[in-house]
Amino acid sequence: MASISRQPNGRKAIQFMAPDGKRKSIRLGKVAIRTAEAVKIKVEHLVAASLSGHALDDETARWVADLEEVLAGKLVAVGLIPKSESTTLQAFLDRLY
Repeated sequence: MASISRQPNGRKAIQFMAPDGKRKSIRLGKVAIRTAEAVKIKVEHLVAASLSGHALDDETARWVADLEEVLAGKLVAVGLIPKSESTTLQAFLDRLY
């Protein structure tokens, strides 16, 4: 289960117990409480999928696919999603053949 931590300066963070048993945080900055709650729910889904070894539900998978780079980087840093790799077509073809 994840929780929202509120700083005196208005910044918010999501704290959760990672699959490795360590407590981790994702700092969101100054965002609306509704935004923080939405991210918290998605983090809970990511942790549950990681713990159970099951695939993500469709909604969470779409959310991860559409993430902005900053938040995606924060999720990668805490181990909730894998780092996305981009490659050129030529590099892809070189590896393929």
